[in-house]
Amino acid sequence: MWLSYRLPENHRSPESRDAVKLATGMLSVLAALVLGLLIASVKNSFDGTDAQIRQFAATLILLNQTLADYGSETAEARQMERRYTARALEDNWPTEGSTPLRMEDVKSGALLDGVRAAILALPGGDGRRDALRADAASLVEEALKTRWLLIERAGSSIQNMFMEILIVWVTLIFVSFGYNAPRNATVATTFVLSAAALAGCIFLIVEMDTPFEGLITISGAPMQDALAHMNP
Repeated sequence: MWLSYRLPENHRSPESRDAVKLATGMLSVLAALVLGLLIASVKNSFDGTDAQIRQFAATLILLNQTLADYGSETAEARQMERRYTARALEDNWPTEGSTPLRMEDVKSGALLDGVRAAILALPGGDGRRDALRADAASLVEEALKTRWLLIERAGSSIQNMFMEILIVWVTLIFVSFGYNAPRNATVATTFVLSAAALAGCIFLIVEMDTPFEGLITISGAPMQDALAHMNP
């Protein structure tokens, strides 16, 4: 807006303004498409991670119950599972002042691997126990697979260069708005509010792209429920 009044007259002709509006319209369509696709993509990813957390918690609950049904020989395996669940909860949803470690924490993974080893070492004896041991082995394998899937989805999937280009596009659009707009408080206020709205949109995209970090995170309630079901 400051620059538009200082350009030579031929740069502020109606033809020049029409050309700028045409280019801005094309750029606005591209930016809107990219923003829409990004929002849909990160929302699907966020919801998918949330569903995996719930499935993971349900698998841990069922594994604990299966081990309990097997008998007293599974006490050590159940204890390791409780310790793993408590540690995973603290790693991914830490209390205030603690440092998050995320699900790729080596010590947490060792506990879940220990549960699998303890299950495979269980003695057989009859058809019921053999079936429970097989079910427990299947459940712990499913839990390990889900854990690694969550580890792979924990980080950001959006490249920095992609976001930088998008921000440049939006900036150029606002530059063209200022070039064509009159200088008054109403126009300036409208631009500020519009820029804030777009910044909020980009902020939501970045926040939802990292489901275990930032202000918008996956709820830890399912894992808390799982730990509550494991308490003696």
